[in-house]
This record gives sequence, structure tokens and C-alpha cells, in this order.
Amino acid sequence: MAGIRPKGMSYSRYTAVMGVLFAAAAVLNMLDSAFSAFLPAGIRAGLSNIVIMTAILGINLPSAFLLTLLKAILVLVTRGFTAGVMSFCGGTAAFAVTALLFGKTKASYIMVSISGAISHSLGQLAAAAFLLENVSVFAYFAVLAASSVVTGICTGAALKAVMPMVMKMIPANK
Repeated sequence: MAGIRPKGMSYSRYTAVMGVLFAAAAVLNMLDSAFSAFLPAGIRAGLSNIVIMTAILGINLPSAFLLTLLKAILVLVTRGFTAGVMSFCGGTAAFAVTALLFGKTKASYIMVSISGAISHSLGQLAAAAFLLENVSVFAYFAVLAASSVVTGICTGAALKAVMPMVMKMIPANK
């Protein structure tokens, strides 16, 4: 973990912060599952992505990617192989786009969150196409893209609201 842990952050503090962030991601993922019962098939709010964006901004990219992987493993263990693969592919795509936009642009939290949500949907559709050996799943992209705009606005606004409080607990390392 020494290679992932930011310089200047003790091992114990880093472990505690990552544990809290992973716990928050797990709880938000469970809330997401509860809310998904009221949404059209395949649509989720993406609440746990707030944690990934927080880690990108507040800790560093390797730590945020580690949380992305841990989140996918949690989904694999709790919801099965297909959901785990979908979570990994969607999460990795969203992580890459989010990290790129936060690192290379001055885009707002909401624009980055919308872009991450859309790329998450594309990553999941790519996984579904691979697993089903059928590209027709991409026909559902319009529905997922529209929902990604709505959920991206919500998660981006939530990130904007919590970041000042989070940054008091996790000093920026940049």
C-alpha cells in the first residue's frame, strides 16, 4: 500500500480513510439497489460513484481505482458474476473518464458526473454485449444516456455539497 498511499499521509490514517470511503461506497451501493426497484430496468442512481469522485479529488488516482475495484468485488460477491463484470466494466470506464476530466479540464462536478455516468453505461453495455454475444443491447443506450444525465446531475450536486466537509477530513494531496 505504500505505493498507493499519498506522501505525507500515515499508513494508519490512509487505512482509516480508505475504510470509511469503502464503507460509504458499500452503503450507497445498497441504497442504490433499494432505489433501483422503483426505476426502469438497468437504471441505477450511481450514488456510490460520489465516493469514487471524492477519492479522485481528495486522495489520488490509484486509491480511487482501488475503491472502484473493491466496489466491483463487493458486487461480485453480493450479486453474482454478471453483476460483478458489469460493475467492473462500468466502473472502470467511469473512473477513466472522470479521472481524465478532473485532471485535464475545469469541467464542473456536474459535467464530470454526467460524463462518468454515461461512460459507466457504455462500459456496462459493452460488458453485456460481450456476455450475451449480441450487440443489440446498445439499442438501450438512449434510455441509459437520458437517465445518466439525470443521475449525473444529482450525484454531481451531491459531490459539490459534500466536498468541502470531506476535504476537512481528507486534506488535498495535490
